[in-house]
Amino acid sequence: MSVLEGAEVGVGADADVRTETETARVRVVVLTGAPGAGKTETGRRLVRRYQVPAALIDTDAVADVYPWQADERLYAVLGRNLRACLDSYLEWGARVVVLSGVMLPGRTLDQFADLLADPRLEWVFYGLRARPEQLAERILADRKVQEADGRLSWSHLDEEVATVPGVRQVETGALTAAQVVDLIAAAEAADLPPGTLTAPAPSGPWPVTPAGAAVGATENAAVGARSVTPVSAADARSVCTAALGRAGFPPPVAERAAAELVAAEADGQPSHGLLRVPEYVAAVAAGELCPTARPRVHRTGERAVLVDGGRAPGVLVRRLLATELARAAQGGPVVVGLRDSGHLGRLAPLGREVAGQGLVLLGFVNFCGAGRKVAPAGGTDGRWATNPLLLACPAPPGAPLVLDMSTSAAAEGVVRAALLAGTEVPPGLLIGTDGASVTDPRLLYTEPPRAALAPLGGVAGHKGHALAALVETLAGAVAGAGHAAAPQGPGNGGLFVAFRVDALGRSGAAVGAAVSALEQHLLAGPRVDQERAPRLPGRAVRPPHAPDLLTPPAALWQRIRQLASTDPSKGIAPCPTPC
Repeated sequence: MSVLEGAEVGVGADADVRTETETARVRVVVLTGAPGAGKTETGRRLVRRYQVPAALIDTDAVADVYPWQADERLYAVLGRNLRACLDSYLEWGARVVVLSGVMLPGRTLDQFADLLADPRLEWVFYGLRARPEQLAERILADRKVQEADGRLSWSHLDEEVATVPGVRQVETGALTAAQVVDLIAAAEAADLPPGTLTAPAPSGPWPVTPAGAAVGATENAAVGARSVTPVSAADARSVCTAALGRAGFPPPVAERAAAELVAAEADGQPSHGLLRVPEYVAAVAAGELCPTARPRVHRTGERAVLVDGGRAPGVLVRRLLATELARAAQGGPVVVGLRDSGHLGRLAPLGREVAGQGLVLLGFVNFCGAGRKVAPAGGTDGRWATNPLLLACPAPPGAPLVLDMSTSAAAEGVVRAALLAGTEVPPGLLIGTDGASVTDPRLLYTEPPRAALAPLGGVAGHKGHALAALVETLAGAVAGAGHAAAPQGPGNGGLFVAFRVDALGRSGAAVGAAVSALEQHLLAGPRVDQERAPRLPGRAVRPPHAPDLLTPPAALWQRIRQLASTDPSKGIAPCPTPC
């Protein structure tokens, strides 16, 4: 994971030349926060978790001056002492240095500004947070050289923890010291090679905000509802695979589905990420999803087929859709209808796969008439599902253009993700029963619902409403998947059309050149934000690899772990029809 906005910190340009083994980066784990946050005790316990040579530097030990006064002179002395200790421990052979203290911008942290470019040290910051009364209680119970009154006057520094670039904030108010250490150790274990330190599996709910997230003091009271648990991507795949396997998914299908959900979570799309695991398990229990089913193809014409999903997992159905649509590469257009599929998941991967074969793809997906949580234009209750569109076009030599979007203001999973995270949704996504915008995600899930998703375009939303109606008609009526007035779901239905990009006489290269010209046209225009250039759909700037550490809501992760260890013979109903 990135630390300090990706900066790496070294020990100085005059360091001795070392062998390749000796120059492996040393990890500096900084525990920062206001006085009373618990940094010292956390550092003492944490350093014992590492299974490689590790050292602890406590700023209290190198700044115990009297009379104590936090000013520029103290910061300078503290900076020199910390440098000396750091150099000594590195010479000794430390692979990890735990540093506890008030390391904040504008204070001690500034003494290390010249070290932020050296690649031999890797810094990671954990910001320990607590409410003022909690800080005061801890300070009064902890005897130090500095007077309690002086330390009490610095409780406002808790607000500054969020200003540390890349900081991983930890709310300690409701935790024991052991729980705080367990939380940080779990995050460290996810970052480092196996065996670097001992860390128990996170059992949550431990409040921690993702790297770089700013949490103000006014939000602290509610942070318990937004608690998350750090978990490595590898562990997430393993546990999700186990949970789906317990529900009856065959091992290869469970692995493939889990990998897709983890990839979505890592890509910052929790609406199609880990929250789907309990949903899939519940769907199996309700007989709405048959994990061992296999989709079937029925030929309805020379270039047309109907795929009967048979309530099979979406990962299997998508593979069959891609196979059938690929036939367009060898001849004329292909039309594929879809009925009764399990949740298809993200559609963009299907678009990229088909477009990668030189094909244009048009796709329209509904929920077989179920999932009615989207208000029509001028309405206030759910009449449509989110009814996504999928459009893809090859544009060689660059990446294909891919559009995967709901015809509602947001995917329903976005609201559910906010509900699980304990946060509000932005204005304009939900409509209350009075037609006004609301931001409480819970209102979408009351019985009866007290809110509906807004159509694309907001409360008026005529364009999103019209698109939803056409998708419902094409997928529900034309493909026969079921529609809002005659539901056959829940599940996904759809209509897909694929044809060669050169079908109208223009080569793929010519189309690609035209798309490149469009891209340059966009880049040449003025921008609101000079750091963010306009882009074509499907051509987002992506990191070279997905994050290795996920931070799902603690309650969600705890539920998935429970599902992974549940006796599959209890609570899971068989498929209503033979698979």
